[in-house]
Amino acid sequence: MIANKKIKNKTKELIKSGDFEYINSPKGFLWKYFSLRSKIAQRIYIFIFTSVIIGFILAYNYTPDMGIELGKPSPRTIKANKNIQFEDPVKTEEDKIRNESLVEDIYVYDSAVLNGPDGVLFQIKYFFNLAKIVNQKKDKTQEEKITYLSNLVGNIYSEQTISKILNLNIDDNSRLMNACIRAAKKIMSEKIKPTELEYIKSKIPLLVEQDKSLTPTDLSLVIPIIEANIKPTAVFDPIATEKAKEEAIAKTPPHMVSIIEGQTIISEGDIVDESDITVLKKLGLLEREINWNRYVYLSLIVCFIIFILGFYLYKFQYQVYNSTRKVLLIATFLVIFVAIIKGLNTLASIHLNLWNYLFPIMAIAMIMSIVFNVSIGIFVTICISFFAGIITNLDFSLTLAYLFGGIFSSFLVSNLSQRFQVMRSGFISSIILAFLFFITNLSSGQFSTISLYTAIGVLNGFICAILTIGLMPFIESVFKIVTAMGLLELSHTDQPLLKEMLINAPGTYNHSLLVSHLGENAAKAIGADSLLVKVAALYHDLGKLRRPEYFYENQVDMENIHDRLNPSMSKNIIASHIRDGVEDAIKNKIPRRVINVIAQHHGTSLMTYFYEKHKDQETIKTSNGSTNLVESHFRYQTRKPQSKEAAILMLADSCEAAVRSIENITPKKIEQMVNYIFENKIKDGQLDEANITLKEINLVKQSFIDGLISIYHSRITYPQRELKAVSNVINTD
Repeated sequence: MIANKKIKNKTKELIKSGDFEYINSPKGFLWKYFSLRSKIAQRIYIFIFTSVIIGFILAYNYTPDMGIELGKPSPRTIKANKNIQFEDPVKTEEDKIRNESLVEDIYVYDSAVLNGPDGVLFQIKYFFNLAKIVNQKKDKTQEEKITYLSNLVGNIYSEQTISKILNLNIDDNSRLMNACIRAAKKIMSEKIKPTELEYIKSKIPLLVEQDKSLTPTDLSLVIPIIEANIKPTAVFDPIATEKAKEEAIAKTPPHMVSIIEGQTIISEGDIVDESDITVLKKLGLLEREINWNRYVYLSLIVCFIIFILGFYLYKFQYQVYNSTRKVLLIATFLVIFVAIIKGLNTLASIHLNLWNYLFPIMAIAMIMSIVFNVSIGIFVTICISFFAGIITNLDFSLTLAYLFGGIFSSFLVSNLSQRFQVMRSGFISSIILAFLFFITNLSSGQFSTISLYTAIGVLNGFICAILTIGLMPFIESVFKIVTAMGLLELSHTDQPLLKEMLINAPGTYNHSLLVSHLGENAAKAIGADSLLVKVAALYHDLGKLRRPEYFYENQVDMENIHDRLNPSMSKNIIASHIRDGVEDAIKNKIPRRVINVIAQHHGTSLMTYFYEKHKDQETIKTSNGSTNLVESHFRYQTRKPQSKEAAILMLADSCEAAVRSIENITPKKIEQMVNYIFENKIKDGQLDEANITLKEINLVKQSFIDGLISIYHSRITYPQRELKAVSNVINTD
């Protein structure tokens, strides 16, 4: 139901809110356009200062002319004005060459040397078996056998060794062959490089002697055989070696040159060389003086962009334009983020270009979208992206990446309701930004560069999300603007006030939770601010914490205190919970939007129970028989609901309290009770000032009926009351 307001009341509201100032300002021209108390003047000043400051930031590159020229004496001694660190490419290349040369050749173990078809074990077995065969030749003398066997094995063994092996019987031949095989396996089980072969051979006697089954005579045969057959097991791997060298080069850190503030870069009279020029450029000491033509040019561009932004706010976002705090917030963040971008770009010019890929444009896009709406977030993103393009010397390929990333992140944080959604949005935005950076740098063709900037795009998204979350409390505190995230924090059940309510007024706490649930669902049904209704419902009975025992929901196993009080005193105690709640809410820094809804949740409703009780106790008559004076005494002395959210809270509070009083509760009784509450509030005029239509009221009513039926399957009831007197409970709960 659309509230019917008289023209006179509407005019008073306009004047009271200050909106009427633009239509008919009673002040003169000077006051209107120059006084700090004039809204028009305030916006003019904000526009001027924002344009001037941003223009100065964009144009600022001032350094004094030092008269430095390559190959000529320096006219002065120059010292570093700050600490810097930069890479020396020549030294970096030298470091890579040195690290590459330090990489040792890589060898791999070749088991075939020991176990292969022509391996050491095969050669040992072949020698011993051949000795058996030769030894059985009866037609040859011993000397002929030695010569014959020596020729067969290639003269690799001494005559003494061959003589000894030919003197072995079959059993000793097999025994010593196995001993040689064991020794060879033990010695060649690990990598033996060619350069280590002689050293290993020198250790063979000690290793073979460890076999206690061998006699000194056996050792004199086994050791020469092992020495003759031992071979390197490590084979050079050229591919692995080359890969190791490449890794050493890749892992070589840039050779950084560190300059300390105050360090002498060049002394007076010294000849300026290339290295001096490089350092001075890195320090930013070779920039020319400020170009005033450029400054004026950029300032005019900034003025035009800021004017377009202001015109957009005036034309399409008048509620934001009409709030000086909100306009100042937008201007402040424009200046701050332009300064941050300029600072990062300065770092990029004296250090590494990667700083240009850390502009927090998505952060301001998300902040503006959360604080205001997506449209403002997108428009501010366009403005700040244009400024970033100017800062990066018209590198609009990078600017477009930031523009699209910022617009995408603005959409992601629309209708934000939980803090983790900012991180999720930041993560998704970081993927998009990384992809845009990938496309932007694809033409460079350098894989390392593309990979680096793509990774920084992901990092940028996370930084922007963290920055957004971190700045929300600052915005709410300094600019007194309530955001969804601020409201969300208040809705957490671990808030100290809610914990105190749970301990000291558990009945009120439970009632508040149910009202919060009902109100939130109803607000969603009609497109109202569901989070505002939820938070206001949680704190709407905050004032009951001062005297919880005076409210029926907290009177567990105890008599009703109001039975011993006169109705007027009871009325004052009950009514005071609104004033007390507002005071406690202000003290605990609950946002004003929430406090306004809390203060209006009873409107000017009549406390029927105490009113009827008072009439039963005394007969009150006036000169004309009217009881209006007494009735007004028993009404809440607050404003009627001024918004949909306040109206929803009033109805949810009344319906939950009334349904809780039903004995033998059924869905039919719930529906009848809710219908009665709505009719009573409409008839009493409690919704006259809330901008809510009949269609929306019906949607809210149906939402309450569905919600209450799902909640109240069976409940212990209050003492039975007549349906007509149900407002006794409604207005004392």
